[in-house]
Amino acid sequence: MSRITILVWTLFAAVTLRAQDYGALQYMLQKRPANEKFTTNRWNEHLFLSAGIGPYHLLSNAEERASVGMNAYLFVGKWFTPVHGLRLGVNMAYMPTNYYNSKIKQLGGSLDYLMNMSALAYGYNEKRVFELIGVAGLDAGYSRVEGRGKLFGGGHLGLQGSVRLSPSVDLFVEPRIGWANDALTHADSWRNYRMTGTVLAGLTYMPTIPIATRNHTDEFDRSSFWNHTFVSFSSGVNVLKVPGIKNSLKGAGPHFTAAIGKWFSPSSGLRLSGVVGYGDTPAGSESNYLKHVDARADYLLNVTNVLWGYDEDRFFTLSGVAGVNVTGVKGTDKTANYLLGAGVGMQGSFRLNRSVDLFVEPRLNVYGKRYAGGRGYFNSDQLGELNIGLTYHATDRRELSTGTKFTGRKFTDNLFMTTGLGAQLFVNKTNLKKGGAWGPIATATLGKWLSPSSGLRLVGTAGYFGNYSASPSRERHAHISAGIDYLWNITSTMSGYNPERVFELIGSAGVNFAYTSKSNRQWTPGLDGGLQGIWHLNDFLGLYLEPQVRVYGDKMVKGNLGFMQKDVLFSLSAGLHYRFTPYSKAAYRSRFIENDRRMFVSVAGGASGMFVANKDLFKRMGTGMQVSVGKWFTPLSAWRVNGTVARMDITRSQRMHYAGVGVDYMMSLATLAKGYSTTHVIDVVPFVGATIGTSYRHSDFAVIPGIDAGAQLKFNVSRSLDLFVEPKVGIRADRFNGIDNGRPDRVVALLGGVTYKPRGAGRVMRSLTQDFKPRTFVSLGAGTGLHNNSASRNDFSFRTDLTIGRYFTPLSGIRLGVTHADLRMAGTVDRVNHTQVHADYLLDMTTLLNGYVPDRRFTLSGIVGVGLNTSSAPTAKVSFGGNVGAQAKLTLSKHFDLFVEPLLNMYNAKTDGRQGETTSLSANVLLGTMYRF
Repeated sequence: MSRITILVWTLFAAVTLRAQDYGALQYMLQKRPANEKFTTNRWNEHLFLSAGIGPYHLLSNAEERASVGMNAYLFVGKWFTPVHGLRLGVNMAYMPTNYYNSKIKQLGGSLDYLMNMSALAYGYNEKRVFELIGVAGLDAGYSRVEGRGKLFGGGHLGLQGSVRLSPSVDLFVEPRIGWANDALTHADSWRNYRMTGTVLAGLTYMPTIPIATRNHTDEFDRSSFWNHTFVSFSSGVNVLKVPGIKNSLKGAGPHFTAAIGKWFSPSSGLRLSGVVGYGDTPAGSESNYLKHVDARADYLLNVTNVLWGYDEDRFFTLSGVAGVNVTGVKGTDKTANYLLGAGVGMQGSFRLNRSVDLFVEPRLNVYGKRYAGGRGYFNSDQLGELNIGLTYHATDRRELSTGTKFTGRKFTDNLFMTTGLGAQLFVNKTNLKKGGAWGPIATATLGKWLSPSSGLRLVGTAGYFGNYSASPSRERHAHISAGIDYLWNITSTMSGYNPERVFELIGSAGVNFAYTSKSNRQWTPGLDGGLQGIWHLNDFLGLYLEPQVRVYGDKMVKGNLGFMQKDVLFSLSAGLHYRFTPYSKAAYRSRFIENDRRMFVSVAGGASGMFVANKDLFKRMGTGMQVSVGKWFTPLSAWRVNGTVARMDITRSQRMHYAGVGVDYMMSLATLAKGYSTTHVIDVVPFVGATIGTSYRHSDFAVIPGIDAGAQLKFNVSRSLDLFVEPKVGIRADRFNGIDNGRPDRVVALLGGVTYKPRGAGRVMRSLTQDFKPRTFVSLGAGTGLHNNSASRNDFSFRTDLTIGRYFTPLSGIRLGVTHADLRMAGTVDRVNHTQVHADYLLDMTTLLNGYVPDRRFTLSGIVGVGLNTSSAPTAKVSFGGNVGAQAKLTLSKHFDLFVEPLLNMYNAKTDGRQGETTSLSANVLLGTMYRF
């Protein structure tokens, strides 16, 4: 006996001894326990199903042994007593040997006697977590290698360790040794037998409740046609049988299945399926790929219900599948072939919740030789499949009804919105092999349910994808689309309307209009369809996953799907789903008026740049800063005015600057979803607006209008303070980057910042003159700035500013000041001193929007002024200029304030000695202190 055999039996003995308790006192004072019996043991009680797989190895004749093979078993059995049982098994296996060029394939069966050693030693306990079971049995089977087949027989011994995962499911590991006659390996030996070893790992399912007396139709409700209907979606691999197991497995390809069906009784059902897939063709075929499209009609036999009766809450269900296929296949011949076939399989289904199952379904399809040339058994073709998917099945509508009726009297009823990110692929056989063909996609939708089962949504997407069809190198295409989809709520159709449902399955179909860069036809109409699964976390927020297919004509980009002659994009997106409640302005108005912090001031910074559909999007991203002031005018809506400065790279050596102002309309989704409250921890605030500004690149100034859209994710820190993240996209007039592209320029930004909400005058607006006393102030500030004519883009100026002024009303003030700056100009060596005498008008925006409050800690004022400018440049001339900016002021005491002041200064370029230019522009930031008399 080999060393491996001795080692295995030593382990068996150690585990067996460890499972027993050798207490001497116990065996002196007690008798051996008598064999126990079950309380009841009808024919369909204490049955079990097992499936296992593991390595398979030849132990005898070292000269024969090669690499390890595989062995897979399916068992059905019964415990006649807590100690004694029997099981029947079928198995498929293969074993490499050194005698043959191909593997030995086996198909066989077994009959095993089982002894529960744990029950024998310690008595029967149905809640025991671990059990040790001895196995002894007989084998018979058919062995085939290199076209020859033989029948063999033998036996085996083993030991199974079983761990209880749930009341009905066990995980087991079963090492065992077997003996078979020489027919197993088609080679003679002096022993006339061969030894094999295998270790199986798998699952055992045994119903926990005796159901022998239950009528098989109990509780099976037939009150509605939709009861016990189901839809399923799966994907997997298919393998065409060709000579040699390795050749078959290498030719495996993917396929996808969608099905709809109904259980007409606890044991019998019908399923209609559509399948599309492909794999490798046999040698000598016209094409490299065997593509097939199938329509199938299957009869389903619920084996579990036949044996144990109907139980809709059962965790595991085993069903047999048998049906007919109508298929169209292309690849072996120049033209497509259409033929009939048959398929059989088994489906193991695991209940995830009341409506959703996870299933695994192996299946074997048999066709005539016109399918792929008759390379399989009996001059026919066999196609094996392994499918993994989800089944959504309808449950009793009356049982799930919450008594809530669907209402849609107002337009704002049953609104929803989604935002998500994902990946997309331009589908063809070349791109399927290239991971770099995948690209990102961002999706946003806004929709409304018109009834419990029907709805509409507007869809917008943006992203890019790669394509290898045009050349060996990857070509990136930006892709933006807008469309409208019809939505079918499959869950509500099959199981009734329930707004408290956790999971929903929704189908979609629609039309879209898409823009694709680097395309012969940049604007293309298309069709789309998808399936969305939504998990609702609460009344407002949910998570969704949505695969979608978009189909366009064959001129969007080079390459197509092949057999369809269409351009197809596949995408998989995941994100957030927002569900809104009916909005009532009147109901929230009183609470809104009492809120004295409706005004807000925001400061943000982050990344900003031009949108390009390649890796340069990140390489050329610059920086940006945004200051905003706004006010909520209703519980739902706000307006804000913002000022933006940005600096970004156009190429590796060229940089541009931008400064602009804009106006945005904003909407609170938290108010729309959960009603108005000042204490929402998280709020999503989408916005859309218009902007106008100026860009500067290589002495080229341009006035640039544009539009922006985005969303602000806001986190409430305190009553007066919010933190936020704000992604946004925008379109700017051509030449934004100084280049004439013949189309609008696209910009993106990702900002993060803080929002301060100053206290207002309260519910009754205080008179602007009440308690106000005019006050004079002086201020001193210092800071830095960036000039468009500086020697380099990193050469900042140093600035100081001294002012004296007075607020004559709570809203208005005037100041006079002197500003000094020094900087190094392009084309010169010495630094230039620049001086400005200026007069500015100050408008207190906080008081304007939020009422006058004498002891307010924070104020924001707008600044507009004129100035007289001169410099030390040799050819400098005195010129008039203008200032525009803002001052954010924090009160420290009765007399002292701190302030931050961003300011834009514009004047004639001749003041700096620039004879060939018209305008000088500087962007500055000052930090200072103010004393009030």
